[in-house]
Amino acid sequence: MYSELERNIPGHANWEGSFYERLSEYGEWDSETFWVLHSELLDIAKKQDLHSPVIRELAYMLLYIQQRVLNLISAHFAENDFFEISNIDTEQLYEFRERFEMAILGTITGEVLPETSFDLVNPLINNA
Repeated sequence: MYSELERNIPGHANWEGSFYERLSEYGEWDSETFWVLHSELLDIAKKQDLHSPVIRELAYMLLYIQQRVLNLISAHFAENDFFEISNIDTEQLYEFRERFEMAILGTITGEVLPETSFDLVNPLINNA
């Protein structure tokens, strides 16, 4: 049902090469796989019934991936932590974090801001 989101949860048969696998195992912010995950989160958000509760399985996956990714971003900035995201500068990381957080929130609320609201846009979304 949520193929890319599920793929980013450790233990999934196709986890290797996912955004979260690349980030957690190699400290690599893979923007290509991030945008694929981001696109799916926005698609899920647009399909949410605003009058129904979020499905427990979806809520779990969202909280899991959000907590883990934000923890790794925090670790990247912590002086006493060895974890480092090696292929992104600080400004880009903050922009990607904003896009990630807004996509997660949108998936829960059903509200999606237009791509034109952001400096960093998802290249997989047609802005026309």
